[in-house]
Amino acid sequence: MNLILQPGNARTPVALDQLIESRLLALAARQRIEEATVRLYDDREGSPRFQASILIRVPGPDIHAVACDHTLRVAVQKVLNAIEAQVDARQRQRRQRGRSQLSHSAAARTGRTW
Repeated sequence: MNLILQPGNARTPVALDQLIESRLLALAARQRIEEATVRLYDDREGSPRFQASILIRVPGPDIHAVACDHTLRVAVQKVLNAIEAQVDARQRQRRQRGRSQLSHSAAARTGRTW
């Protein structure tokens, strides 16, 4: 997995970088990840002030999420939770498709009547 961290104009403490890296590595153990791009923004004029976005390149459609909050750490945690929820939903759908196809007889699955 190639991890790209783009802090933008936000100052990121080392502990936050480690949190991002550890959570994405744990996610990579469940889902093959080609590349993960993490962007952090600090909008001093805005409310909420901090924004975090993650784009993950995986086989199939890419996964992305954006979250905002008043602290950078909470914004990062929100966006990581959203990414993990999307990966979990895809894995659930994949399992459901596999089970529904196996529940049919072989004739129904292949279209053969003999």
